[in-house]
Amino acid sequence: MAVGLLHLHKSLAYLVFLVALADVVLALTRARTDPRMAGMLRWTHGVGLMWGGRLTLLCGIGYSLASGYPLATWWLWVSLLLWGPMEAVGKRLVGPEIQAVRDGGQASGRLLSGVGIQLVCVVIIFALMSVRPG
Repeated sequence: MAVGLLHLHKSLAYLVFLVALADVVLALTRARTDPRMAGMLRWTHGVGLMWGGRLTLLCGIGYSLASGYPLATWWLWVSLLLWGPMEAVGKRLVGPEIQAVRDGGQASGRLLSGVGIQLVCVVIIFALMSVRPG
């Protein structure tokens, strides 16, 4: 069971990383002004990044419990705590900006800063999971 959780966790992590990159590309292109592209960004951000990340998080917790990692492993806790800013930025910065574009307006710099912060959090989590420092 632990091997299956590990493979699922890693596969989902790669997918979340690619979706975070795609969100940045969409935010840099027409998703700031085009409602149709903002709808695509809403879908990739909501389903791909946020729900995919939550599922990855649950699989990672399940794997760490099944494989017997000690609860005092600091990089597991840092990775878990970094999901908090992901949720906050998604709700406070990215979501309202996407909705503003879908309503016919134009996104501000908060959209790009939001997806950028989320990409940085995903990269840090991905690095910690890959390196597994001391």
